[in-house]
Amino acid sequence: MQTAERLRAARQRRASLLAMWLGVLAVLIAFFLFINSSYFAVGAVFVEGNKYVTVEEVLRIAGVPERVNIFRLKTPEIKDRLMNDLRIAEVQVERSFPASITISIKERQPLAFVTSQYGFVEIDRQGIVMAAFKNLKQVKVPVITGVRLGNVYVGDQVNNPGLSNVLAYLAALDEEALNQLSEVNIKSSNELIAYTINSVQIRVGDSQRLTEKAKLTGEILQEISNKRMNVEYIDLNYTSPIIKLHDK
Repeated sequence: MQTAERLRAARQRRASLLAMWLGVLAVLIAFFLFINSSYFAVGAVFVEGNKYVTVEEVLRIAGVPERVNIFRLKTPEIKDRLMNDLRIAEVQVERSFPASITISIKERQPLAFVTSQYGFVEIDRQGIVMAAFKNLKQVKVPVITGVRLGNVYVGDQVNNPGLSNVLAYLAALDEEALNQLSEVNIKSSNELIAYTINSVQIRVGDSQRLTEKAKLTGEILQEISNKRMNVEYIDLNYTSPIIKLHDK
């Protein structure tokens, strides 16, 4: 009698364990179906921090399809693909449940154009060649003259002392001041001359105090704009800058 009772109890335990495991399996299957449902399809992709690279380009480079399940989205792969583009310096990809992702990028800032063996190259503040052109149809940043690069390719880093001084000066300018410059000429290692889009000459001089000179450039250009001054040149070679007005 006791043996029969033990057998029934054992069968009941096995049945209970089987029911429990079947319940767990059912929950796992339901969870799997749920996370793979359209509920978790990406409804919106937000791109932040871009200025030069368009949203469409970011999505194309990232390889983000129009509709994708958020759990299947591999954020490290998106980041790697975007970091392979020279125009992009930093990337963060975040998932926001249930149905959106945010791609935050920090771009490499194009700082100047320089003539090369086959046309022009666009470089950033580190002297990295970001793009190459046969002709310049649109000048978004100043052109550096007085130096000619050889056969350089996209991704190369240019090492030129005179060029490094110009890049240091341009990198220290605020965006508003940078946008007002059309050219920086390297006359010699001790004589840099910048020109604004309004043909104002800025005598930057040698490589000393370049950050200070860049700050003064921004302040003086702002003053010229506010006061509508008719300026011939600005000389930054002295501790107190000289502003020469056009003769009336």
